[in-house]
Amino acid sequence: MVRHAFDFFLGGKVKARFIVPLLAAGALLVPAAAASAAPSGSTGRAVARTAAFPVWCTFQGEKPFQVTHGGPLYAQGHYTGCSTPAPDQCRVQVDLQEYVRDGYWRAVKHKDSGWARCSGRYTTPGLTCVHDGERETYNTQVTLQVEYHGRFSEPGIADTQNTVIDC
Repeated sequence: MVRHAFDFFLGGKVKARFIVPLLAAGALLVPAAAASAAPSGSTGRAVARTAAFPVWCTFQGEKPFQVTHGGPLYAQGHYTGCSTPAPDQCRVQVDLQEYVRDGYWRAVKHKDSGWARCSGRYTTPGLTCVHDGERETYNTQVTLQVEYHGRFSEPGIADTQNTVIDC
């Protein structure tokens, strides 16, 4: 798997290190002292450390897919791991997005886990394909937020690679 690392500096100190694998993954960290997260638009796993222990989970989005040829289009994601100790609860949102133009996307289907246990797989409702002969571009966007002992992180957001399909 291809990986790229990026360091983010605040006040001259490394505050987060992002490891970006070829597959998109959303993640964030909630240290006991403060909350940190992957910035908007990032992909990969955020790792920020403080003097206290880090608390985090990772959630990986998958490229939009069809179960059957010509069937509905879905976006999906799943948890890939959590720290020990794990967060008390997580909230994940999965969006099937359609590319509009000029760098803009719009969510066409949405799944929200609500605040729940940090595990499982979440799939959007299916988008019925019209098959009008025009190919559109879709991706999956995942948003993850964690809570630990009453402290909430900022959302971490990740986008998958695009799927181009007549839908």
